Amino acid sequence: MQIHIRENLCNSCGICVNNCPCDVFRLNEKTNLAEARYEEDCWYCGACEIDCPTGAIEVNLPYLIC
Repeated sequence: MQIHIRENLCNSCGICVNNCPCDVFRLNEKTNLAEARYEEDCWYCGACEIDCPTGAIEVNLPYLIC
């Protein structure tokens, strides 16, 4: 997994769900926490990581950018 969500930091605000240009995130129906449900569609733009107010999301690039 290239997108890591720290559940202990997620406050269920939904900013990642609303701001992701690739529609990768959803709030889990049971826990109401964010999850990267469609990670294979991620462009690794980092919008979720930048916009998360609690720093719960970390995006690791799957390749090296030079």
